[in-house]
Amino acid sequence: MDRQVRNLRIAAVSDIHVLSDGTDEPLIRAIRDRVTSLAPEVFIIAGDLSHHISVLEETLSELAIDDIVNLYVPGNHDIWFEKNPPISSMDKYAKVIGRICREQGFHYLPDEPYEHDSIGFVGSMGWSDYSFARPELGISEEQYMRKEYGGATWFDVFNVDWELTDREITDLFNHKIEYDLSTLSPSIERVVYVSHHLPFRELTVYKNRLPWDFFSAYMGATSTGEILQQDERVILTISGHSHVRNLIRKGRITAVTVPLGYCRPPNGDFNAFAKMAVADIHIQGTEVSVNDFQRGDMCEGIPYRTAR
Repeated sequence: MDRQVRNLRIAAVSDIHVLSDGTDEPLIRAIRDRVTSLAPEVFIIAGDLSHHISVLEETLSELAIDDIVNLYVPGNHDIWFEKNPPISSMDKYAKVIGRICREQGFHYLPDEPYEHDSIGFVGSMGWSDYSFARPELGISEEQYMRKEYGGATWFDVFNVDWELTDREITDLFNHKIEYDLSTLSPSIERVVYVSHHLPFRELTVYKNRLPWDFFSAYMGATSTGEILQQDERVILTISGHSHVRNLIRKGRITAVTVPLGYCRPPNGDFNAFAKMAVADIHIQGTEVSVNDFQRGDMCEGIPYRTAR
C-alpha cells in the first residue's frame, strides 16, 4: 500500500488544569477511557495539566496508555516556576518536564520530533509576541509587556521567570521548530505540528470586549504560523490555550484547538464530558477530518473550579 494514503487516528485534548486535591480523579479516568475507546495510534496532550510539577507527573502517569504513542507539549501553566522545591520556568521546560515525560511513557516533543511511518510530529509550547493584538484597541506594546491593562492582569507576569522578552522567547521557539522540521527523515511526507499557543490568528476568538480582547494578544504568534505555511508537508496543527475550541482551514492546513478548561460537569457525567473534550482526528493521505467536533467554550455557563 502507498504510504501516502495510510490512515492515522489521533486523540487530542489540552487544558485539563488538574486540581491538586485529588477531586479530578473521575475526570482523568473518563479521559483515559475515552481515548482507549477511540483506539487511536497517537494520543496528544497539548499542555496545561498543572502548574504543580508533582500533579503533572501523577497525571501523565495516569493518562499514559499502552500500545499507542503518547505525545506531550507543555502549556504556560505547566512552566510556572515553583518555590518549594525551587524550579525555574526554563528548567521546567528544558529539563524537568521532558524527564518526567520519559519516565511516565510520553514522548516530549519540544526535545525532539516523533516519526510515525511517513508522518512526523513536531512540537513546541509556542509563545506570544503580541501579533494577535487588536491595533484598534490602542493598547501600547509597553502595556502588553507589563501584562496589565485597566486593572486586568495576565497571570504569567507573576509566574513565568524567563530572563528573555516575549519576542525573544517566541524567536527562540520558532528557531527550534525550523530546526526540527529540517531534521526530519527524508521519508516523512506529512507533518503534524503540536503546540499549546496558537500558530494562527484566525484560531483566536475575539469578543469585542475587554479584558478578553486584551488577553487575546497572549494567545500565540503569527510568525510561528508563517513557518508552518512555508513547509508543504504540514497538514495539521493541534493546539490549546485559548479555552475556546475552534477548527479552521488555512490553505492546505487543518488547524484545531482542543482545550477543556477550568469547569467540570455539573451533573457529574464525566464520560459525556470527556467525549466532548477529546478530539477524534483522522488523517487519510493529505486529508484531515475531525469527527463530531465540539466547538466553542466547553465551560460556558458552568462555574469554574481552579486551584490557582
